[in-house]
Amino acid sequence: MNKISVVIPAYNVEKYIDKSFESLLNQTFKEFEVIAINDGSQDHTLEKMKAYEARDSRIRVINKANEGVGATRNLGLTLASSDYIIFIDPDDCLHPDMLKSLYEKAVETNANVIVCDYYECYEQSTDKTLMTIPVESTDLLVVEEQKDLIFKITPAPWNKLIKTSILKEHKIEFPLNYRSEDLVFTLKLLAQCKTLAIVHQPLYYYLANRMNNVSSANDERVLHTLNALQEIITSYETYNLKQLFEEELEMLVIKQIQYELHKVIYITDKELAIRIINEFYQFIESNFPTWRKNKYYQSLYQEMNFMNKYRVWIYEQPYRLKIYYQIRQLKRVLK
Repeated sequence: MNKISVVIPAYNVEKYIDKSFESLLNQTFKEFEVIAINDGSQDHTLEKMKAYEARDSRIRVINKANEGVGATRNLGLTLASSDYIIFIDPDDCLHPDMLKSLYEKAVETNANVIVCDYYECYEQSTDKTLMTIPVESTDLLVVEEQKDLIFKITPAPWNKLIKTSILKEHKIEFPLNYRSEDLVFTLKLLAQCKTLAIVHQPLYYYLANRMNNVSSANDERVLHTLNALQEIITSYETYNLKQLFEEELEMLVIKQIQYELHKVIYITDKELAIRIINEFYQFIESNFPTWRKNKYYQSLYQEMNFMNKYRVWIYEQPYRLKIYYQIRQLKRVLK
C-alpha cells in the first residue's frame, strides 16, 4: 500500500503539466500514488496526463466536467487510499526530496500535519523568493499551546503533508462557492489537527504569477474573502475554540483584510473600490471592534520601519484609505 496520496487538480495547464509531473516522477521517495483530476480542461491537459498514466502505474487520471478547484480536490480526497495526503498544484514543482523529507518528519514526530518552507517563483523571471515559516522549532508543536500558528502558517495546502484520517474523521473539505478556499480549509485543519511539525527546507516551488491566473483589477470577487473569514469564525465557534483563539483569529482577519485592501488601489472602478473598502471595514469592526489593540498587531507595528508604519496608518481608517485611493486615481489620470 502506498504511504502518500498526491492529489493534483488540473485545468488548462498543458504549458506547465510536464514539469510538474516530472518533478513527481523524480521523487527519491517512491511509495506514493498520484490522483490527477482533469477539471474539464479545454486544452491538451488531459492527453498529457493520460500519457503519464500510461508511463507509471502509480498515476491515476480522472476526467470530469468543470466544477472548480475545491470540488476537484474534494474528489481527490474521497479517492485517496494512503495514510497521508498532499494537494499540489499542476503548475508547481517539487524538490526531489520533498515527499521523503515530509514523510520522515511525520514518522519521527507523529504529527498530524507536516509543513515545509517553499520558493515563490515567477513566470517572467528566473528569480525566486525563499518563503519561510516564521516558527523556529522543528519539534512536535501542539497548536493549542502555540496559538499564533493559525496566522503564521501559509494557508495554501500544497506545502503540507496531512494525515488522511484527520480530514475524513472531521469532514474537512474545501468550500465550493467562493474563492479563498485554501484559507478556509487550512484554518479548519489547524483547528482539528492538534499537532504539527515544520521542515525548514524549501521543498516546493510555487508559481506565483501565472499569466492566466492573475485576477482582474476590477474583480469584485475579492469580497469572497469575507465569506471565507466568516466561515472560519463560525467554524471556530462550532468547535468551541473561538474564545481560546480570539486574539489569533483577530490577527488572522487583520492580515487577510489588509492584504486584500492593498489590491483596492489598483481598482479603476471607483464605485466598486469604495464598496469594497466599506464592506471590509464593516466586517472587521463588527467582529473585532478593538482590533487596533491586538497584541500581535501592536508587536508587529513596533518592529516596522517608518514607511511601513505610514502604510499601516493609512489602512487603519477607512477614510484615510479612501483619500489615498483617490490620490492614486488622480495621479493615474494625470499621467
